Amino acid sequence: MSSFTFKRGGTFTATVTYTPEAGGLTDLLGSTITSDIRDSAGVYHSLSTSLNGAGLVITITDPYGDTADWATGEAKWDIRVSEGGVVFYSQTITFTVIPAVTLS
Repeated sequence: MSSFTFKRGGTFTATVTYTPEAGGLTDLLGSTITSDIRDSAGVYHSLSTSLNGAGLVITITDPYGDTADWATGEAKWDIRVSEGGVVFYSQTITFTVIPAVTLS
């Protein structure tokens, strides 16, 4: 089941808030954060990530600003955080990429 739909050709951007778990990292400052989307054709699209000054809010964008080459259908997305040799992943988000109606 998809958590949302996204129209191919639009600009993909997201804001994610990190909520520390008991005994876990208090913030993500100093961490290496990466994120990819795998479209329905199995093609990976690397995203750009930036972290706010408090280390709790991640902004994620498609560095090309255009998703016209994303395959339509079910896509999967997650976030990878690496800190001091420890790696953890966000939940995997499944969403549907649909074609845009208006082309220009």
